Amino acid sequence: MNKRESKSQLIPNVDRAFKILELLSESPQGMRFADIYEQLSLAKSSAFVLLENLEMKGYIEKTPEGKFRATLRLFQIGSRVLNNLDVRSTALSYMIALRDEIGLQVHLAMLDGTDIVYLEKVEGTGFIKFDTYVGKRTPVHLTSVGKAIAAFLTEEQVDEIIAARGLGGGTEKAVATMAEFKAVLQTVRELGYALEDEEEVLGVRCIGAPIRNHLGEVTASISIIGLHRELPVARIPEFGKKVMEMAERISSALGCPSLVSNVEV
Repeated sequence: MNKRESKSQLIPNVDRAFKILELLSESPQGMRFADIYEQLSLAKSSAFVLLENLEMKGYIEKTPEGKFRATLRLFQIGSRVLNNLDVRSTALSYMIALRDEIGLQVHLAMLDGTDIVYLEKVEGTGFIKFDTYVGKRTPVHLTSVGKAIAAFLTEEQVDEIIAARGLGGGTEKAVATMAEFKAVLQTVRELGYALEDEEEVLGVRCIGAPIRNHLGEVTASISIIGLHRELPVARIPEFGKKVMEMAERISSALGCPSLVSNVEV
């Protein structure tokens, strides 16, 4: 049981229903009734009732072959929530403007629990495409968007995230200790932007900057991503300034009181 689950008593049938949905979401071709209750160690009667209810609510459907598979109902709900996030709708035009200026792919992300989640993505103008997508979750310490947000969390919040998530994964260039990570976050605060240099994927660099809400709180971040030749070391400060300036414009558009940048795109 993870930390989020331990905060409150789980309702067994609700928990089982979500486990069924999670299982079916990973099976695009659908699953047989027997496979579902066996994999989840459910009683046949319980599995039958749960599947019947999920089907009635439109979350799953039966294929002509008699298999159960997930529908787009959860995606529709998630999309409505995503569309209601002001930062996403506000940031998009600025992200497009940044992409048009430098030609590189642009990301918008937020912290969700102990992970970074990508909220929006604007493809670059080049032929190289990167394996990122809206909804992707990734560790805070391996991304520039994550560092740009973590740098403005309290020390206690950073400690909690790393204690829960750890500093594993990535390449040999990724930070390996808490002391190293906190030094990186201090550099982010000093520069105003974050660099991810081959820490998640070799040969790839990212530069991110924080976005502040109407209270001046860092709630999101944007970043650019490119190969080494597209983001050479000598030009990192130049690109960092561009990303930081665009993040400030988004923050201004969100009503951040400490910024007076021109918010027109």
